[in-house]
Amino acid sequence: MAAALVLALTGCEESVPAAGSGKASGAPGKDLQGAVDPSQPPISLDPTGLMNALPIESQVGDVMVGGDPFLAQGNDAVEYCVDEESIDCVDVDAVAGKDMEERSDSSDTRVEFRLYSFETVEQAKAAMKAQVDSWRKADAKSGGRWQQKTVDSGADETEAVRDDEVDVDVVVMRLGTVVSHIVALDVLPDNVRHAAVVQASQIQAAAMTRSGGH
Repeated sequence: MAAALVLALTGCEESVPAAGSGKASGAPGKDLQGAVDPSQPPISLDPTGLMNALPIESQVGDVMVGGDPFLAQGNDAVEYCVDEESIDCVDVDAVAGKDMEERSDSSDTRVEFRLYSFETVEQAKAAMKAQVDSWRKADAKSGGRWQQKTVDSGADETEAVRDDEVDVDVVVMRLGTVVSHIVALDVLPDNVRHAAVVQASQIQAAAMTRSGGH
């Protein structure tokens, strides 16, 4: 997720299995890998669509429970983005988020989803680049522990890193004008990918609903 959020998470010992008991239930959106049609307008979501694009627990894993989703718009969205991402987010329209954790008294496993919507693809690209650059600077200061990972999410752009020392994975994706962040702690690689595919599929589905697609 954001540099600030990642730094905060790496300072604690929370963890996360993205697909519950280690098996990924059917990954909606898997068939959409690489299916971006340049002739179609880019994906965009209003605040309602952004909330609808957040995954539900059963999609992520059969042992996951979650808290209430949240939404910030306008100045509140800008402030949230600056606080959590440590970058200039003046172009952000809305932010939505939801956290999930494993249903077990003995587990600290956790997945965090954040969605940021922008007016244009260029704004979303710039925000994603700034976020990734911020991560890399933070990583360099911490000794360069992060490893670049490949996560085939079906998004227009995807960046993923892992810190083995604290067992945390971070995935940032862009689909049209929407930027998604996933922070997963103590999650198997296949389950991290599953969470990313689910999130990408949810964004695509919410955009189709908004445009009246089927």
